[in-house]
Amino acid sequence: MGAEQRRYLRKTVAVAFQARAGSGAGQLSFTSADVSAGGAFLVSELLLEHGESLTFEFTLPGQASISARGRVAWVRRFPQANEPAGMGVEFTAITDESRSALEAFLTT
Repeated sequence: MGAEQRRYLRKTVAVAFQARAGSGAGQLSFTSADVSAGGAFLVSELLLEHGESLTFEFTLPGQASISARGRVAWVRRFPQANEPAGMGVEFTAITDESRSALEAFLTT
């Protein structure tokens, strides 16, 4: 996805994401490559399906824990040599407090 299509400022940061599928079954662990106020790119060989719902918890450096719900917006199944496999997730529900903390992190 080109930068001109992005709605939110992104920041490169490797953060551990703990997630559960929308069904609530099983704990999944991912590492982000970048985050924004609207979502994140999660590096993973385990790729979920486009549109699948998730709940997340993650902690940005120097911030409180952030909880959000989201969905898989796109999947990179066959990466180029310089790209990791993974998926872009869009936050569909996040508290105002968490969004403010995320935006503060992104602008520092």
